[in-house]
Amino acid sequence: MPGGHHKRYFTTRELVVLALLAALVALSKAFLRMPLHLPGHSGITWMAILIISRALVRRPGAGTLVGLVSGLLAVMIVGGREGLLLWVKYLTPGIMMDLGAMVTGERLDNVIVAIVVGAAANATKLLTSLLISLALGIPADYIVLGLGLAATTHVAFGGLGGWLGALVVKSLRRLKVPAIEALADGGARES
Repeated sequence: MPGGHHKRYFTTRELVVLALLAALVALSKAFLRMPLHLPGHSGITWMAILIISRALVRRPGAGTLVGLVSGLLAVMIVGGREGLLLWVKYLTPGIMMDLGAMVTGERLDNVIVAIVVGAAANATKLLTSLLISLALGIPADYIVLGLGLAATTHVAFGGLGGWLGALVVKSLRRLKVPAIEALADGGARES
């Protein structure tokens, strides 16, 4: 472009916020373990953080970026039976957040919308985990055995996480935190 200036898609402030929230997703999986022993319960924190990140940085791709970065961090920090494919299980809910935001006109601060998008994103995580398990050769009958309960709990916990995320976003906006306001304005003020 003339003069060597070009507009970046994400501002520095937005990238920092997204990176911090992505780290929080990965760390929450490692350190905020709840003794619920139900499949998908981590969706309470995951989906809340994803809703918050996508609602604060209202740009297409923000959810996908958080999913990707948190997934790469999770490969290094958390590990799991998926091995190096673990990052994909984090990426797909981020993609679902972007789709949900796009379809709803960026209304992730709406409690009902956030519940539905959180539930769908957590269910997407389950589906991705299922596909990875099949790709790794885990017997299908073993996987299908607990699928009904797992699907139900993933949807329920994802919806709960969406609800919590929407409440946090509403609170942050109501408090008119300057950094949050700048993000809501599309990052107009680069720091």
